[in-house]
Order: sequence, then C-alpha cells, then structure tokens
Amino acid sequence: MYAIKRRGFAMILAIVVVLLIAAGGALILSNAAKGTKSMGDNYLRAQAELLAESATEYAVMRAQGFDTSTGNCLNQLDITVQDAGGAAMYDANVTLVYSFHGTKPAACNGVGDTGKETTILMDTTVTTRAGANLSTEPIRVHKRSVQKL
Repeated sequence: MYAIKRRGFAMILAIVVVLLIAAGGALILSNAAKGTKSMGDNYLRAQAELLAESATEYAVMRAQGFDTSTGNCLNQLDITVQDAGGAAMYDANVTLVYSFHGTKPAACNGVGDTGKETTILMDTTVTTRAGANLSTEPIRVHKRSVQKL
C-alpha cells in the first residue's frame, strides 16, 4: 500500500488561519473608526441644528426692535460662533424677507402688499468653518421659517 504524505499542509493551514484572523481584526478596526467618525458628525450636526433654532429666534428678537413703518428693517444677520477656546467654529447667516400690509418700505427686503399683517420669511443657514471641527466634511444645516412680526 501506498502512504499519503502531507508534509507542509499544517503550515499552509496555519498561514490561512493567521490571515483570516488578521482580516477580521482589520475589519473590526475599520468599523470602530467609522463608528467614531459617525458619532462625531452626529454631535456636530445636532449642535448646528440647535444653533439654527437659536439664530432664528435671535433674528426675530432683533427684527422686533426695528420700526418697519419708518423703513427700518433687519435684512441680514451674520453670527460667528466660537468654541470654548475662542476659535471660530460655526457661521450662522439669517436672511429676512418681509411681507407687508400696505406699501413696502424701500430699505426692506420683501414683497409688497400681501393684505396680511407683517410677517417675516427667514432663511437660516449654519455651516462649520473649515478645520474647526472633528469632521472632514463641512456640515451645513438650513432652516426656513415664517414668523409674525
């Protein structure tokens, strides 16, 4: 009878097992890095959404301080938000467009007589500054709202 010789089979099997373990470890590390980045992006996006809400409310408060009947209007509001270290992190821009009952003052962005009370259409955009956050992509949040003045 002939004997089957399997010299070297154990070494090939050991190399395959080591490669499979290494590939599994690389996959786990890759998923951990993606999870960390996703968590950081979600945190920054939540901050930007809250900042958009705050900037909208602040713009309404500031617009209420203007007397639109005399032609004074707040048309644009730009806010730079800094982190705890004092570095600029977010830019918030609010554009206000008015609708009036009657004629539109010349200094105000808006439409003419809509037959309704004075209202404001506000577009709020919050963007991250380049290099000022944990994310490699810029984060941008846009909020549109209508407010009575």
